[in-house]
Amino acid sequence: MKGFQRLIFFSILGTYLVILAGAVVRGTGSGLGCPDWPHCFGQWVPPMDISELPANYKEVYKIAGKTIADFDPFKTWTEYINRLLGVILGILIVALFGQSFRVKNYERNLPWFCGGLLLLILVQGGVGALVVSTHLKPFIITIHMFLALVLLFGLLYLRKYCEDLQNTAIVQKIDRRALFITRILVASTFVQVLMGTQVRQQVDHFMRDTMEASAETIINFLGPTFYIHRTFSLVIIGLFIYLLAYFQRQRFQRGAFFLTLMAFFCVLGNVFTGVALNYFGFPANAQPPHLFFGVMSLGLLYSLSLNLRGTLLDD
Repeated sequence: MKGFQRLIFFSILGTYLVILAGAVVRGTGSGLGCPDWPHCFGQWVPPMDISELPANYKEVYKIAGKTIADFDPFKTWTEYINRLLGVILGILIVALFGQSFRVKNYERNLPWFCGGLLLLILVQGGVGALVVSTHLKPFIITIHMFLALVLLFGLLYLRKYCEDLQNTAIVQKIDRRALFITRILVASTFVQVLMGTQVRQQVDHFMRDTMEASAETIINFLGPTFYIHRTFSLVIIGLFIYLLAYFQRQRFQRGAFFLTLMAFFCVLGNVFTGVALNYFGFPANAQPPHLFFGVMSLGLLYSLSLNLRGTLLDD
């Protein structure tokens, strides 16, 4: 079981890395750095220089009938590394599925659960290909992020479930108030991350289609999603402060307090990078940490909600 749990840990780590790499791709505008899939400019290992491409490569690698931009090795390799990390994560999930048959004596449904994760990563790969073929259609990008978060939740749930299998004698008392607030925070942060994906895509399209992209003109262009996304962060901070104060009064909940505090620090990092995006013209280098802090806080909150539920074995 310990080897199986190590695979879960590395799969969770791999999922965070893939999400971070995706954020770097978005922030640097490298989403079409590889105009085809699963190859990159028709090669398994992408070119380093334009001389390695045919003279009419823009016509050859049109996307949805649109001519691609000039070849940029940095953007190409940024997207390629993102895909490579996705492949590594896929290999880890395949290994997890195979290993689940060796530990099914602990729980006979583990292969079914891991099979579901394997199916999810395959669908995620297909959606990734669709992102490229549809020329970065915003709705498809949001689905891509949604599936990544569902995969993260599934792996975190599996980790907690396996921990409970190893510690069946420990049954934690359920704190229903804290669990209720935490679930609200999980749902709110989940929606917040997806809204941020939509906002970023609006910004990317505006900056691509206009030559007058300043902080003021971008904000004027953005619709109500941006204002909801920005204002909703205050609600999330308020809920965090309430939950931290509650755990501080419940002195036996030190572990929950520490986990909430780490998630709160991630939310503050998310807010500060959001302020940088808002007031400094949406710089590309602020986008990856902004998304990563949001996803980290979401993962910590979901882990907290699982811990507050006590054992998962009766689900």
